Formats: sequence, C-alpha cells, structure tokens
Amino acid sequence: MRKSLHTFIDLLFDKSLYVSGIAVLLLSVIDISNVNEWTVSVFGISQFKIGKLFYYLIVLIAFIFGIVSVAHAKNVSDLENDKKEKGEKIRDLESTLSEIVQETNELFNSYIKLLVKNLDFTHSERISVYKVYQNSFVLIGRSSINPNLMEKGRPKYPLKQGFIGKGWAEGEYFVDDLPDPLNRSGDTYFKKVNEISPIEREVVDNLNMKSRTYFVYRVNGFDNNPKAVLVFESEKEKAFAKENIIESLAGVKQPLIMFIEKNNGVKALENKDLDL
Repeated sequence: MRKSLHTFIDLLFDKSLYVSGIAVLLLSVIDISNVNEWTVSVFGISQFKIGKLFYYLIVLIAFIFGIVSVAHAKNVSDLENDKKEKGEKIRDLESTLSEIVQETNELFNSYIKLLVKNLDFTHSERISVYKVYQNSFVLIGRSSINPNLMEKGRPKYPLKQGFIGKGWAEGEYFVDDLPDPLNRSGDTYFKKVNEISPIEREVVDNLNMKSRTYFVYRVNGFDNNPKAVLVFESEKEKAFAKENIIESLAGVKQPLIMFIEKNNGVKALENKDLDL
C-alpha cells in the first residue's frame, strides 16, 4: 500500500503540468455550474459550505502543481542546454582526435617511406603494414614511389589466408621466384600461389599488384605478443634479399612498433581492391 501510494505521488509530480491544467479546467467548470455555492448539513452545521472547500482545494492543487510544472520545465530546459553543451564538447573532442589521428598516420607513413628509401625500392616495389583487429588484418599503412601501387584493397583480410596469413602464423615468409603473372593467362602464377597458400582464383585475378617477390615479417608488440605484419613485395623476380630487409628494419623497428601499439591502427584505410 505504501509503495503504491509512493508510486502514485511520483506519477502526479511527473505529470504536474497535466494535473495543474486539469485543475484549472475544473475551476472553470465550478464557476459555471455554481458548485462553489453547494452546502451540506454536517457536524451540527446546517449550511457547511462544502462547495467553497472543494473550490479552494482545487485552487491549491492548481497552484502547487503549477509551480512544480514550471520548476520541472526549467529543469528540462537546463538538461537540454547541458546536453547541447556536452554534445558540442564531444564534437570538438572528436574533431581534435581526428586531427591527432591524421597527424599520427602521416608520421607513421613517413617511417614507411623512409624504409622504402633506405631499401632503394623502385616503382616496382611497395611496403604495407597490416594490424590484427577483431580477428582480421586491417591495412594501417602503405608506401611506394609508384602511386598505382598505393591503391587500396579489401577493408579486412582473413588471418589464415594468403602470404600474409602464412607469415603471421610462421613469423616470417619469403619467396622470390613466383612465375610471371602474364604467362598462360595467369594460370602458372595462380597455381604456384595456390600451392603455397590456398586462395580463390578470383582473389588472385583481382590483385592490384601481382608480385613475384614477397617477404612477410611479423612484428611483436612491447608485450612480446604478435601485433602486425610488414609486407615487402615487388613485381620483379629476386628483387631483394630477406637479410637486407631485416638489416634495414633495425633502425626503424622500435618506432614502428610504437606506432603500431599506440596509433589508431584499427582505423583502416577504406579499401576497395583485393589483395593477398
């Protein structure tokens, strides 16, 4: 009973605007119908003005709930203003964060560009960095002096597919003698790739870059757990040696790990083409 009464009172105050409106409407009805002139015989009083008592009770209800509704409206207005201010602050923070992310990505890619330069990579080579996020690889950085090789691929890559998946599982993977992808309409190229790591023909046919030399190198984080893979590739056969790549990594490996750990890695490039 007590709980029900408490709930009823809370409901009245929550609907204070409607209660005060109904009370004002009742006052108009009372005036028109002369209810305020009603009298009864009670408690030894022959003409107890119950109509007046009812009238003043309605006036009191209208007054109390009118004040409550005004206060409630003010609170709602304050909440809306507070929500608006917080929304603006959130948008400002998102904008600032977006700028920081962009600057971080640019700095991250500058290290990859430096690596491209140190390796004397030509227009036939490129370097890509894939980070593991939600059980998939996402591309977080890519560099090549050839803008055609900078085109983006799929937004996500399976962990167990292609040379990337093989390098991820084994720590590293190197091959430098893949067949010419132009021979026999790509049949020999697909056959060799598929022998190394099973993959659909459609995926291989739609590759933006059909490389003949690959080096996939897994990168561990500061906690020594695998976090990403670096992919070095060339359209040429025997384009580079694995040992030279590892030696060149020595000078930039730590900064790369830092960016892979701390940057927005999960903000993948908006990929559109297929890749290994």
